[in-house]
Amino acid sequence: MGALTSKGQQELLLHAIEGINKTLELKEVLKKCMEATKIIMKSEASSLMLLDEVTGDLNISIPTGPVKDEIRGMTVPKSKGIGGWVISYNQAFISNDVVESDIFWKDLSTGFTTRNIIFVPLQDSEGKAFGVLQAINRKNNKPFLNEDVPVFEAFAIHVALAIQRSKKYDKLEQKVQERNMQLSEIHHRLKNNLAIISGLIEFDLDDISDPMSKEILSATSSRIRSVADAHSLLYDKKDQSKMDLSTYLGYIAHNVENIFSSPQKTITLSTRFEPVQLDSSRSMLCGLIINELLINAYKHAFVKKDRGDIIISLKQTNKDKVVLIITDDGVGFKGKAPKKEKREVNGQYIINALVKKLDGDITYTQNPKIGSTCLISFPV
Repeated sequence: MGALTSKGQQELLLHAIEGINKTLELKEVLKKCMEATKIIMKSEASSLMLLDEVTGDLNISIPTGPVKDEIRGMTVPKSKGIGGWVISYNQAFISNDVVESDIFWKDLSTGFTTRNIIFVPLQDSEGKAFGVLQAINRKNNKPFLNEDVPVFEAFAIHVALAIQRSKKYDKLEQKVQERNMQLSEIHHRLKNNLAIISGLIEFDLDDISDPMSKEILSATSSRIRSVADAHSLLYDKKDQSKMDLSTYLGYIAHNVENIFSSPQKTITLSTRFEPVQLDSSRSMLCGLIINELLINAYKHAFVKKDRGDIIISLKQTNKDKVVLIITDDGVGFKGKAPKKEKREVNGQYIINALVKKLDGDITYTQNPKIGSTCLISFPV
């Protein structure tokens, strides 16, 4: 009786093929292939040998059966045994009396005796053999039959495809890891270089007597630090495509507070942030926007006042929009928005340009009693 003469055995083959096609991790693919081989061919043991591209020898991978732990990792010389023959001739081999076979090498373990065996090559997309699949000793002392060969070959095609796919996946994973390491190094260097530049600017601030020049350099330092903070966060992350926006904006708020706080004024800066994950490039834009708005608030909102409050809110709505709100209890402004002629002074031009890059909207409102509110919304 052949290996797949019953409907149940056919279903076993289909189930095995489906299982290996769903798996990408190479070791798991090999393990599933070997267990499936033993079940489909009704054998006591099975093993898969992969060709070493350097030495040409065959390495035993994920064997099954009573001596699997003993033979795992063993190497069969390329000029020895049935496996070498199958690789050389790129064709199947079947024997129900291996002792009488001229090409049988030896049992790899004294605890297991090979009676009969069936080998098929594993072929790449060009038809070249890169390994062999074998089932050893059909159960109940039954022989392997010639009609078993095409069945085993059909299964080997799917095994080979799964292995090739897993190897490609592993290579892609390795490339991604290498790319992430390179990106981390870039972020690290940028962070350090930007921190040095910002530090040098802040070091010279005490020597500048002109108030306007001091304000401009302070704002420049704050902008540089906001970008440096983004690179710092990305350097510490495995997934550098996204960023925790609430953490990033918290860093920026802290930096602006340190740079623009004054002993003459008590300004309290509070944050009400909900967790929001956003891609890194858009997060940087948000950071620069908050940086500019906070600078504006510190410079213009509390003129002729000795104290004040600034509150920053961050949330994501159910409509997949991010909402940023900055409100203060400062002097406010006349009309519905800051005057256009002052845009270069208060950074309004920069803010509008950054919001536009986010495909967002920005509105300014005068608070009922005192101060103003800026609301920015943009799609995730």
